[in-house]
Order: sequence, then C-alpha cells, then structure tokens
Amino acid sequence: MGPHCLSCHIGVLRLCCVPRQLTSLTSPQYLVRQLATRACAANIPQQQAPTSAEPHIPVLLTAVLDHFRPLQLEVYVDGTLGAGGHATALLQQHPEMHTLVGLDVDPVAHTIAAAKLQRVQPPHTQLRLLQGNFCQVKALLQQLPGQLHEGRVNGILLDLGTSSMQIDTAERGFSFLREGPLDMRMGPSARLSAEELLNTWPEAELGRIFREYGEERFWKGITRRIVEARQTEPLHSTQQIVSLVGGPSYRQSSGSRKPGSRQIHPATRVFQALRIAVNEELTVLETALPDMLSCLAPGGRLGVISFHSLEDRIVKWQFLRAAGRGSEPYSAAGMQAQLMEEPRKAEAKILTKRPIVADEEERQANPRSRSAKLRFVEKL
Repeated sequence: MGPHCLSCHIGVLRLCCVPRQLTSLTSPQYLVRQLATRACAANIPQQQAPTSAEPHIPVLLTAVLDHFRPLQLEVYVDGTLGAGGHATALLQQHPEMHTLVGLDVDPVAHTIAAAKLQRVQPPHTQLRLLQGNFCQVKALLQQLPGQLHEGRVNGILLDLGTSSMQIDTAERGFSFLREGPLDMRMGPSARLSAEELLNTWPEAELGRIFREYGEERFWKGITRRIVEARQTEPLHSTQQIVSLVGGPSYRQSSGSRKPGSRQIHPATRVFQALRIAVNEELTVLETALPDMLSCLAPGGRLGVISFHSLEDRIVKWQFLRAAGRGSEPYSAAGMQAQLMEEPRKAEAKILTKRPIVADEEERQANPRSRSAKLRFVEKL
C-alpha cells in the first residue's frame, strides 16, 4: 500500500478510501513520512478529452451482455466507467434500468461517458456519475437515494484495464510510445506520481514492483540502470524510462511465435508495474470486492475484467471465498489458515469456472483484449 489515499468529492463531502494494508504492497516508511508533510496532492494538469481517431472499444462486451441478460437490471453500477462503452451497451439492452451509477476517478472520463450515455438514456433512467474510486462504492452509494448500498444493486462491473483515452493523452504519462511527464495517476487526488516513485524509492522496492507487478524478466538490470541514471539527473519523462529499459525497438521473441501473436514493446511491463504501484491497484481491488458483493441484491451479479495475473488471482480467490470455499492461499501461512478455519457460509455462487477470454476475432479487432480475463459471481 502506498502512502496516499484515493479520494473524491460529492458536493462538499470528501470521501477517502483507506484500503486494508498488505505487507507486500507497503511503500518505504521514509516516503510515508516525506509525503505526510505535504498538503493535498498537486492536481493533474487540466486536460481536454483526447481526440484519438480510434474509438475506445469495450473488451469482452458480448460475454458481459450475455451474463447480465437474464437479470432484471433495474440498478446497475459501473465501477470503472471510463468511456462508458459497457455501460451504454447495458443501458440499451436493459430498458427496465431506472438507475445507472458510474464511478471513475478520472474527471475526463465523466465528460466522455456522460455524452455517450445521454444519447441512449430513456426518460425514466437516472444517471448518477460520481467521481471516486470503486473501493468507495458503499460510501458513494450511501449518498444516493434508495439505500442502494444495502443490497439493492442488481449488477456491478469492473474493467480493470487502462482506457485508450488515458493512453492517448501524452500528458498523463501512461504511454511509452509518446513523450510525456512521468505521472500515471488515474485521478487528480492521488499523491504519488511515477516521477516521485522512480526518483525516491530504494532500488530493492523498484526491483520488487518490476518483478511482481510487471513480471519483468530483466528487472535487475532495468532497476540498476534507473538508479544509476537518477544519480546523475532526476528522471522526469516517459522516454527517459523507455531508453533505460532498452530503447524503442521491439523485443524479439525467441523461437517461433503463434500465428497472430504480437511482440510487445520492451517497456510494456515496466510501465504496467509503475501504474499498478502508483494507483495501488491490487490493494484497492482486494478491498473493494467484498463491499461490492454486499451491495448486491439476491440474484445480482458481479463481473470483473482483469488484465494481469495478480489481479486475476485476487478476483479468483475472493470469489472462491464468497462461495464458501476458504480463504485465499497467497502463502504457506494462508494455506495453513485455510485448513484450520471453520467452513464458511457461501454468499455467492461462481458462474465462470474458468475465466472468459477473447476469441481470435476480438483479439485481432482489439489488441487490448488479448490479456483480458472475465469472471462472474452471483449473489445468493
């Protein structure tokens, strides 16, 4: 867990998400003290909605629609609204929907999604677009009429990927293909930027996030080059990191590749690791899933689209736990605790024994979908 919390505003109310601490996600203590002396984070520079020629394509849309189709989806919560692709399609599929709640920490997302949703909004449907992280779901829903947080939501969806509109905005620092500042914050209230992380975290912590969050094979050499470079001058741009990782050329895969498979840019995994660390994505996810299940009405469904093996593992074991099948065995101690604990009463049933992945047609049409995995549970 990094030193900052994710926050939002509803009217004059300020809500802060304080996820449960995980030892493996704890940031250096000296950095906590350093950040504690500061006031609220500097805002992300004002941005306009990106004007990319390529529209944002919602991932695994057919599977999402199929799993929500049997429901009377009167109240739907999109925990990662983004450009509103999934939400718009579900609103069109479910004319009975009377409340659509969209959450996103990115204020730009609200502008884009609102315009898209309003074009298909029936007169009886209320759109509630709130700026906040999905780990705040109960607190955010509590501010709305109808006591939605008390088990009255019919469907919730999380899409954990970075949206194309964020990547296409160079000033956000998410893209290794564009020159930009080392920001990578999803929302304006996050305190820690990638620049601060790269320039202040010790070598061991940098290596850990590249190894664990990025699953980067060459993490030792990359970490060493970054530490040596920052001793000469501070790191401040995305292209500095690309150069330190190994240059702009694409990594050549060894041996033959599967037909249609893609070579990845050598900076892909490093940028992924930085984004996860800056936004505390794994801790936020683990904290949020139990709260989301508690907001569902009986028969309501929760779907999660993940793009990283650690994300998928958290989703898998949280869903197993909700289905009464023990705690998540992240370690030997966790497995021992699972053997010792009392049988857990199931509060949900798993609808996807294996994660749903994109077929070849979708992978070709939308390369972003190639690492996506979708899991669903239903509240008992």
